[in-house]
Amino acid sequence: MEKPKKWSEQDPNPKTSSYVKNLLQQAESNEDAIQELDRLFPQDDSRIGFGTAGLRSAMKPGPLGMNDLVIVQTAQGLARYIQKENQQNDNTDNEIKNKKKLTAVVGYDHRENSDFMLSSLSFALLTALVFKEAGMDCIL
Repeated sequence: MEKPKKWSEQDPNPKTSSYVKNLLQQAESNEDAIQELDRLFPQDDSRIGFGTAGLRSAMKPGPLGMNDLVIVQTAQGLARYIQKENQQNDNTDNEIKNKKKLTAVVGYDHRENSDFMLSSLSFALLTALVFKEAGMDCIL
């Protein structure tokens, strides 16, 4: 039960974090809670995949779901990748290179899971914050 515990400590969303913490407490005496934790946190360490359509999954806690922690981690990885690729592919002189700022465009729609305080809009805002922290502009 170490993975769910660590997840709930890192999760910035109070609803999904407390949901997992409650399951952990219940798992001491409740088989249904154990099964839910196993479903949310697979033993094989699988995670939601980034495919041609981006991230696609139900809005729920854990590494297989669309949630705030997955979005933050994915945006951080994407920002690092973009910055690395930009540095490797930029053959302009340093003066121009230092003035150029990377810009990302992030879209969102109406989807939400109000039980967990998760939404496409909140995911877009978290992504924009991560990109801004990485020194990039972001257009929503």
